[in-house]
Amino acid sequence: MILRIVVWSILAFLLMPLVIIVLFSFHASPSLSFPFAGFSLRWYADVLGNAQLGSALVKSLTVAGFTAVITLVLGAAASLAWLRLGRGGRTLLEVLCLTPIALPGLFVGVSLLVLFAQARVQLSTVTIVISHVVLALPILIVAMRARLALFDPSLEEASRDLGASQIQTFGRVTLPLIAPTLIASAILAFAVSFDEFVVTSFVAGTETTLPMYIWSMMRRTVTPLINAISTLALLFSVAILFIAWLIGHLRRRSAVAGRTVS
Repeated sequence: MILRIVVWSILAFLLMPLVIIVLFSFHASPSLSFPFAGFSLRWYADVLGNAQLGSALVKSLTVAGFTAVITLVLGAAASLAWLRLGRGGRTLLEVLCLTPIALPGLFVGVSLLVLFAQARVQLSTVTIVISHVVLALPILIVAMRARLALFDPSLEEASRDLGASQIQTFGRVTLPLIAPTLIASAILAFAVSFDEFVVTSFVAGTETTLPMYIWSMMRRTVTPLINAISTLALLFSVAILFIAWLIGHLRRRSAVAGRTVS
């Protein structure tokens, strides 16, 4: 009983800020204080009519889209390499993947900024995408590691014994088995890129993504408009994660149904 109370208390503590943000996004008054003056959709109407916000949103969606696609391609290649590496190679790859995740975003942002400056690469949308891939790719590989640990190499051997080439084996055996995890991880990479702020602030140059636009608004004043933007971004991120979960869930149900029929 006490353990349940502790767990629910922790969940309430974590979710309360989100509840307050959503609640004040419907506040009729510009003041972010109680008593509540009534409910209104005026701030959501302002969001839809804000051209600068729309431009920042398009930029974030573009960056997140490219990040997801590049991460998906590189993740598939890394997964194929992981299956063919020995114990030492796999350990090295896992350490390299965990390093960007373990390091603070501030350190990663400064490192990437120095790298682009030394390479004389102008800060732009391209540098944002590269930086987000650096952040998202290790997450995908770590997620794929759990799936690949259950992969049976004899399936590939049987395919090659039957006359299939390496490309045919990958396309007809390996890829279908790892595709659900790859797609779900790519969707997660999209969500990570869409919400990323710390690293983006170092490598964006004059470009403005949605998190940076929200931050610039908060430097001037805090109004329910920011809460409305944050609420919409939260719903979008939750929808992306739900789609990733749904893909994996439907894939598992399909696999179970196939085994049952067999």
